[in-house]
Amino acid sequence: MAIGFGNVNGAAKKSEVTYMKLQDGLNMFRIVPNSFLPSYTYWVKGANGKDMPFESLQFQPEEERFDNSVPCPIRTLGLKDKDGKDLKPRWSYKCQVINKATGKVEVLQMKKGIIEDIKSVSAQLEVDPTDLDTGIWFPVERKKTGPLPMNVEYSVHQLKCKSEPLTEEERALIEESKTIDELFKRETFEEQMTRLKRHLNGPEDEDSKENTDNEAVNELEN
Repeated sequence: MAIGFGNVNGAAKKSEVTYMKLQDGLNMFRIVPNSFLPSYTYWVKGANGKDMPFESLQFQPEEERFDNSVPCPIRTLGLKDKDGKDLKPRWSYKCQVINKATGKVEVLQMKKGIIEDIKSVSAQLEVDPTDLDTGIWFPVERKKTGPLPMNVEYSVHQLKCKSEPLTEEERALIEESKTIDELFKRETFEEQMTRLKRHLNGPEDEDSKENTDNEAVNELEN
Protein backbone atom coordinates (compact mmCIF):
# COMPACT_ATOMS: atom_id res chain seq x y z
CA MET A 1 0.00 0.00 0.00
CA ALA A 2 1.48 3.35 -1.09
CA ILE A 3 1.55 6.37 1.25
CA GLY A 4 1.98 10.08 0.63
CA PHE A 5 5.37 11.74 0.98
CA GLY A 6 4.18 13.64 4.05
CA ASN A 7 3.57 10.35 5.82
CA VAL A 8 7.03 8.93 5.16
CA ASN A 9 9.06 8.41 8.34
CA GLY A 10 12.25 7.21 6.68
CA ALA A 11 12.65 4.38 9.18
CA ALA A 12 10.78 1.31 10.38
CA LYS A 13 8.47 1.88 13.32
CA LYS A 14 9.08 -0.19 16.42
CA SER A 15 6.82 -3.26 16.53
CA GLU A 16 7.53 -4.91 19.87
CA VAL A 17 5.04 -4.48 22.71
CA THR A 18 6.54 -3.20 25.95
CA TYR A 19 4.21 -3.06 28.95
CA MET A 20 4.37 -0.52 31.73
CA LYS A 21 4.09 -2.43 34.98
CA LEU A 22 3.02 -0.22 37.85
CA GLN A 23 5.54 -0.56 40.67
CA ASP A 24 4.94 -0.18 44.40
CA GLY A 25 4.93 3.51 45.22
CA LEU A 26 4.45 6.40 42.79
CA ASN A 27 4.36 5.86 39.01
CA MET A 28 4.26 8.74 36.51
CA PHE A 29 2.97 8.52 32.94
CA ARG A 30 1.56 10.62 30.08
CA ILE A 31 -1.23 9.19 27.88
CA VAL A 32 -0.49 9.15 24.15
CA PRO A 33 -3.22 10.74 21.93
CA ASN A 34 -5.75 8.38 20.31
CA SER A 35 -4.32 5.34 22.04
CA PHE A 36 -7.15 3.93 24.18
CA LEU A 37 -8.13 0.41 23.15
CA PRO A 38 -11.38 -0.75 24.81
CA SER A 39 -11.57 -4.55 25.04
CA TYR A 40 -12.73 -7.51 27.09
CA THR A 41 -10.59 -10.63 27.36
CA TYR A 42 -11.25 -14.30 28.07
CA TRP A 43 -8.56 -16.07 30.06
CA VAL A 44 -8.46 -19.70 28.95
CA LYS A 45 -6.49 -22.48 30.66
CA GLY A 46 -4.64 -24.58 28.13
CA ALA A 47 -3.26 -28.09 27.94
CA ASN A 48 -0.08 -26.87 29.63
CA GLY A 49 -2.07 -25.56 32.62
CA LYS A 50 -1.36 -21.90 31.80
CA ASP A 51 -3.94 -19.21 31.20
CA MET A 52 -3.82 -17.34 27.89
CA PRO A 53 -5.80 -14.23 26.86
CA PHE A 54 -8.29 -14.29 23.98
CA GLU A 55 -10.03 -11.06 23.04
CA SER A 56 -13.82 -11.14 23.04
CA LEU A 57 -14.80 -10.74 19.39
CA GLN A 58 -18.35 -9.93 20.47
CA PHE A 59 -17.23 -6.74 22.23
CA GLN A 60 -17.31 -3.82 19.78
CA PRO A 61 -14.61 -1.33 20.89
CA GLU A 62 -15.87 1.58 18.78
CA GLU A 63 -19.25 1.46 20.53
CA GLU A 64 -18.07 -0.12 23.82
CA ARG A 65 -20.86 -2.68 23.78
CA PHE A 66 -21.36 -6.41 23.24
CA ASP A 67 -22.96 -7.77 20.08
CA ASN A 68 -24.01 -11.36 20.77
CA SER A 69 -24.76 -11.93 17.08
CA VAL A 70 -21.03 -11.88 16.29
CA PRO A 71 -19.48 -15.41 16.13
CA CYS A 72 -17.21 -16.16 19.11
CA PRO A 73 -14.83 -19.16 19.33
CA ILE A 74 -15.12 -19.33 23.13
CA ARG A 75 -18.93 -19.42 22.91
CA THR A 76 -18.84 -21.83 19.97
CA LEU A 77 -16.78 -24.33 21.96
CA GLY A 78 -18.90 -23.77 25.08
CA LEU A 79 -15.94 -23.18 27.39
CA LYS A 80 -16.68 -23.13 31.13
CA ASP A 81 -15.00 -21.66 34.18
CA LYS A 82 -13.87 -23.68 37.21
CA ASP A 83 -17.40 -23.54 38.63
CA GLY A 84 -18.93 -25.01 35.47
CA LYS A 85 -20.46 -21.71 34.37
CA ASP A 86 -20.04 -20.11 30.94
CA LEU A 87 -16.63 -18.47 30.77
CA LYS A 88 -16.96 -14.69 30.96
CA PRO A 89 -14.58 -12.07 29.57
CA ARG A 90 -12.87 -9.57 31.86
CA TRP A 91 -12.45 -5.84 31.46
CA SER A 92 -9.16 -5.35 29.59
CA TYR A 93 -8.81 -1.72 28.50
CA LYS A 94 -5.31 -0.59 27.58
CA CYS A 95 -3.58 2.47 26.21
CA GLN A 96 -0.16 3.74 25.23
CA VAL A 97 1.71 5.98 27.65
CA ILE A 98 5.08 7.60 28.03
CA ASN A 99 6.56 6.01 31.13
CA LYS A 100 8.43 8.75 33.00
CA ALA A 101 10.69 6.19 34.67
CA THR A 102 11.93 4.61 31.44
CA GLY A 103 11.40 7.46 29.00
CA LYS A 104 9.72 5.05 26.56
CA VAL A 105 6.31 4.62 24.97
CA GLU A 106 4.77 1.57 26.65
CA VAL A 107 1.37 -0.12 26.88
CA LEU A 108 -0.49 0.25 30.16
CA GLN A 109 -3.22 -2.20 31.11
CA MET A 110 -5.80 0.09 32.70
CA LYS A 111 -7.95 -0.44 35.77
CA LYS A 112 -11.48 0.97 35.85
CA GLY A 113 -10.74 3.07 38.91
CA ILE A 114 -7.69 4.66 37.25
CA ILE A 115 -9.68 5.61 34.15
CA GLU A 116 -12.44 7.10 36.31
CA ASP A 117 -9.88 9.11 38.31
CA ILE A 118 -8.19 10.33 35.13
CA LYS A 119 -11.52 11.45 33.68
CA SER A 120 -12.43 13.20 36.93
CA VAL A 121 -9.10 15.05 37.18
CA SER A 122 -9.22 16.04 33.50
CA ALA A 123 -12.77 17.40 33.88
CA GLN A 124 -11.84 19.43 36.95
CA LEU A 125 -8.77 20.89 35.22
CA GLU A 126 -10.77 21.34 31.98
CA VAL A 127 -8.00 19.86 29.86
CA ASP A 128 -7.53 17.04 27.37
CA PRO A 129 -5.00 14.82 29.22
CA THR A 130 -3.56 13.59 25.92
CA ASP A 131 -2.88 17.01 24.40
CA LEU A 132 0.80 17.32 23.43
CA ASP A 133 1.03 20.87 24.78
CA THR A 134 -1.39 21.02 27.72
CA GLY A 135 -1.72 17.34 28.63
CA ILE A 136 -1.12 15.87 32.07
CA TRP A 137 1.52 13.71 33.67
CA PHE A 138 -0.45 11.42 35.97
CA PRO A 139 1.05 10.18 39.25
CA VAL A 140 -0.50 6.82 40.20
CA GLU A 141 0.36 5.15 43.49
CA ARG A 142 0.37 1.37 43.72
CA LYS A 143 -0.05 -0.11 47.21
CA LYS A 144 -0.22 -3.76 48.22
CA THR A 145 -3.12 -4.54 50.58
CA GLY A 146 -2.69 -8.29 51.01
CA PRO A 147 -0.76 -11.42 49.96
CA LEU A 148 -2.72 -12.25 46.78
CA PRO A 149 -1.91 -10.78 43.33
CA MET A 150 -5.26 -8.96 43.22
CA ASN A 151 -4.73 -7.43 46.67
CA VAL A 152 -3.55 -4.12 45.20
CA GLU A 153 -4.88 -0.58 45.50
CA TYR A 154 -4.31 2.21 42.97
CA SER A 155 -4.88 5.93 43.45
CA VAL A 156 -4.28 9.01 41.29
CA HIS A 157 -2.72 11.90 43.22
CA GLN A 158 -4.50 14.94 41.77
CA LEU A 159 -2.35 17.52 43.55
CA LYS A 160 0.77 16.01 41.99
CA CYS A 161 -0.65 16.01 38.44
CA LYS A 162 1.54 18.13 36.17
CA SER A 163 0.43 19.84 32.95
CA GLU A 164 3.23 20.78 30.57
CA PRO A 165 4.19 20.55 26.88
CA LEU A 166 5.97 17.40 25.76
CA THR A 167 9.60 17.84 24.79
CA GLU A 168 10.74 17.35 21.19
CA GLU A 169 12.29 14.06 22.25
CA GLU A 170 9.01 12.86 23.79
CA ARG A 171 7.07 13.85 20.67
CA ALA A 172 9.58 11.94 18.57
CA LEU A 173 9.01 8.86 20.73
CA ILE A 174 5.32 8.93 19.82
CA GLU A 175 6.04 9.44 16.12
CA GLU A 176 8.51 6.53 16.06
CA SER A 177 6.17 4.09 17.79
CA LYS A 178 3.47 2.02 16.18
CA THR A 179 -0.11 2.92 17.02
CA ILE A 180 -1.99 0.72 19.47
CA ASP A 181 -4.18 -0.56 16.62
CA GLU A 182 -1.04 -1.70 14.82
CA LEU A 183 0.31 -3.39 17.94
CA PHE A 184 -2.93 -5.22 18.72
CA LYS A 185 -4.50 -6.31 15.46
CA ARG A 186 -7.83 -8.01 15.99
CA GLU A 187 -8.03 -11.68 15.06
CA THR A 188 -10.68 -13.05 12.75
CA PHE A 189 -12.97 -15.80 14.01
CA GLU A 190 -10.94 -18.38 12.09
CA GLU A 191 -7.59 -17.11 13.37
CA GLN A 192 -8.74 -17.09 16.98
CA MET A 193 -10.36 -20.52 16.70
CA THR A 194 -7.11 -21.99 15.34
CA ARG A 195 -5.06 -20.45 18.16
CA LEU A 196 -7.64 -21.45 20.78
CA LYS A 197 -7.72 -25.10 19.68
CA ARG A 198 -3.92 -25.21 19.62
CA HIS A 199 -3.83 -23.80 23.15
CA LEU A 200 -6.46 -26.26 24.41
CA ASN A 201 -4.90 -29.28 22.78
CA GLY A 202 -1.23 -28.37 23.31
CA PRO A 203 1.66 -28.36 23.30
CA GLU A 204 1.92 -24.56 23.22
CA ASP A 205 4.18 -23.36 20.43
CA GLU A 206 6.35 -20.29 20.05
CA ASP A 207 3.62 -18.34 18.23
CA SER A 208 1.58 -18.18 21.43
CA LYS A 209 4.50 -16.97 23.50
CA GLU A 210 3.62 -13.36 22.64
CA ASN A 211 1.11 -13.24 25.50
CA THR A 212 3.22 -14.81 28.26
CA ASP A 213 3.85 -11.40 29.82
CA ASN A 214 0.11 -11.26 30.59
CA GLU A 215 0.36 -7.52 31.40
CA ALA A 216 0.00 -8.23 35.11
CA VAL A 217 -3.70 -8.33 34.28
CA ASN A 218 -4.75 -10.68 37.07
CA GLU A 219 -4.37 -7.91 39.63
CA LEU A 220 -6.22 -5.44 37.38
CA GLU A 221 -9.41 -7.42 36.86
CA ASN A 222 -12.79 -6.11 38.01
